Amino acid sequence: MSKKDSAAVPIKLEDWLNTRTSWLRMAAGGVIKNRRMPTEDELKALTTHCMAEAAKTLDATHPALAPGVILGTTGAGALRIDSLTTIRGVNAIGAEASLDLSKGHMAVVYGANGSGKSGYARLMKHICGARAKGTIHSNVFDDVTEIASAKVRVTTLSSNEDSPISSELQWEAVAGPHPKLNAVPVFDSATALELGDTESTATHLPRAMRFVGVLIRISDSVNDRLKARADKLISQLPVVPPDYAQTSAATYLQRLKPNLSDDEIGKACVFSDAFLQERLALETALAQPNPAVAHAKTVGDLDRLDKLSESVSGLMESLGNERAEALISARKISIRKRQAATAYATSFINGLPLMGVGDSVWQTLWEAAKAYSTTSAYPDHAHPHVGEGARCVLCQQPLEPEGKERLTSFEQYLTDTLQTEAKAAEGVLVTLMKSLPNKIVEPAWQSQCSAVGLDTEQASALANEIDARLKAMSSATDLSDVPPVTWSVWTDALGHAVATTTSQRDALATLLDPVGRSQKETRLRELRAQEWLAGQIEAVKAEVVRLKRVATIEAATQLTQTRALTIKSNAIGETELAKGFCDRFNAELQALGGSALPVRMNHRAAGKGVYSFYIELKDAITPVKNREILSEGEQRIVALAAFLADATGADRGLPVIFDDPISSLDQRYEEAVAKRLVDLAKDRQVIVFTHRLSLMVLLGNAAAQRPAVGLSPVDVHVESIGRDGASTGMPATIDVFSLKPKAGFGQMISSIGAIKKYDAPLRALALKDACSNFRILVERSVEDHLCSGIINRYRREIHTFGKLKSLNAITSEDCAMINGMMTKYSAFEHSQPTETPTWLPDPNELLVDVQVMLDWIKAFDKRAKEAAAS
Repeated sequence: MSKKDSAAVPIKLEDWLNTRTSWLRMAAGGVIKNRRMPTEDELKALTTHCMAEAAKTLDATHPALAPGVILGTTGAGALRIDSLTTIRGVNAIGAEASLDLSKGHMAVVYGANGSGKSGYARLMKHICGARAKGTIHSNVFDDVTEIASAKVRVTTLSSNEDSPISSELQWEAVAGPHPKLNAVPVFDSATALELGDTESTATHLPRAMRFVGVLIRISDSVNDRLKARADKLISQLPVVPPDYAQTSAATYLQRLKPNLSDDEIGKACVFSDAFLQERLALETALAQPNPAVAHAKTVGDLDRLDKLSESVSGLMESLGNERAEALISARKISIRKRQAATAYATSFINGLPLMGVGDSVWQTLWEAAKAYSTTSAYPDHAHPHVGEGARCVLCQQPLEPEGKERLTSFEQYLTDTLQTEAKAAEGVLVTLMKSLPNKIVEPAWQSQCSAVGLDTEQASALANEIDARLKAMSSATDLSDVPPVTWSVWTDALGHAVATTTSQRDALATLLDPVGRSQKETRLRELRAQEWLAGQIEAVKAEVVRLKRVATIEAATQLTQTRALTIKSNAIGETELAKGFCDRFNAELQALGGSALPVRMNHRAAGKGVYSFYIELKDAITPVKNREILSEGEQRIVALAAFLADATGADRGLPVIFDDPISSLDQRYEEAVAKRLVDLAKDRQVIVFTHRLSLMVLLGNAAAQRPAVGLSPVDVHVESIGRDGASTGMPATIDVFSLKPKAGFGQMISSIGAIKKYDAPLRALALKDACSNFRILVERSVEDHLCSGIINRYRREIHTFGKLKSLNAITSEDCAMINGMMTKYSAFEHSQPTETPTWLPDPNELLVDVQVMLDWIKAFDKRAKEAAAS
């Protein structure tokens, strides 16, 4: 089967698309996620993305497509779905429900009606993005509504890796199919209807071709929207006035380019103050009857403005921050040194016995005593004389040590360094204060300000600021206490006056030469045209934006050309036609037992790289649809063949999921389908959801027959689910369909022991489930032990070799015991009349019956073995 599956290696679309434009990858990602054509809003977003890509303004390009998201690639590796857990918001599937799919090559999920099988199947369809997913509802009988979500554990094995990688995927319904699983094919009734026969002849386009065809349609749609956007971009530029027709401004408008920046436009459309002054000067000059007199006046005005500038510059310097900081620093030093001297003096005086030391009277007395001592009493000694034999110059008594020390301290107090420094600092401050300018004289100041064009109110406000700063500088101890002066009012006015007067002087100087008048008139027209252009700057910017958009749309339109997609589709089509899809369909139809059906897969080119694949009746004289001739079962076989041909087209081992694939099939087709699914499971995981015991048996038999014909074994694992109270999808406590009767009865013994510990309501539910399992195991005992496996329900073959003699071991007691058990527990597996009373055996009673069956199996197997040997 592996050769057939790999007959046509698919083109790796993901790798090819990752080399194409970002917007096309974005479109492909949307199709992969949503499995449909984009909506109008999504097409609008694609168009915008395409334009941004053409304009090279994308913040980031769309991410590369992961290998295998479209149809699987070798690089993506094989994939297995191991389990579904933490399921929320999916029908009545319980919060503790889980589905183990990790065992065997094939996982058969069996559940009777109402067990939750359909809920699991719907969940898988949504996770994998099946064609017709249906709607997932939360438990409609529960007050709490939850958004559907689940955790999916998968195992990936890349072709270049030895060890599998297990990971857990979080899926939520709002996010759509999971990106890692949306390439997993799912077959159900809706898929069968689509693939079997539809009203359209273009039915079975291979996935790669369908995908490229959708991208072509999206490209055409985006192209149409780009053209529609271009048609709406109409120029809003104003008409150039006739007087400015031959100016530089008019030429600039005619030659606008889409690559102009706002800065470049601003520079081109600027009408600066210098231009304004030049225009005013030219207009004034050209209006002068005597240019020579006017020129002389402007020269004098400029000289006066220069002197005013020097005067105010001196005022600004004297009131500048540097001068203010020097004043504040001197004031701080003066205050600090005076405080230090005062503190010392206060400390000294407070320690003397008599008050008044240091005041003016005391200092006069001290100076008089000093004069007397140095001139009369002790002329050879400095005052105070405190040497040997010295006397007080006032009382003329001998000086004691205490007196000497006090006189010495008085002198130190009067000659202290702190006092000297304080006086020096105060002198520096006084000098700096004298350098401050005088208060503004209002009349003279108003005259100066008027000369530069400031009105009375502006001049008064500036004078108030200057006086406030001058006053603050006289007392402030911090620069933040000194208010600023808005000198820019003066300097701007002065600069404007100088520029205006200079322009007038230069214009008038040119007019002194009659030849220059014509040139000035031409220049004035250029300036007026430039001023008009400056007024149109927003219209110019809008036009450049329009030109940019037009250029972007033109570039974007090139990105939507479908030639490359058409070539790619043709290449894929040729590969699929020559080696792939049709051949695989025919092979699958034969493997499914449908080789005698009068159908064949055909194709035709449908334009722009599109090939239509369709199933038609062979050799039909009258064109008739398949469904009008084929039976429902035959249509299902044809659909399965088409699905398998598509699913096996990828060289990646993706799982394949089937939901009740044998609906409407007879026994012959059921057996063929079971064998094909088992063969498919050799190379990839196969998951089958079913409520049919017959399909389980057929799949198991098909797997068992493979080794007998020299084929590698395939392990088919049955995962049974059931209902636990209101919750569905719960794993069966005992897998009675996978276990042999003896093992099943053995497990029941331990499970019945646990049932005894449950509360009454839960114990009743568990006991009922245990009784149902017991009845099924009794039925299995009839097949596997009493009848020695000769016959089996749903199995076509009858195995007699070496087994018929075992039937001699059957006694009437065996039949009576089995019949009794079947009758006793019939109510738990088969419908009963409503009037039949409901009863549940005591756990101990059920435990006794289980032990009876175990003992019987042991005894009967021994007798059957002896009978077979006789």
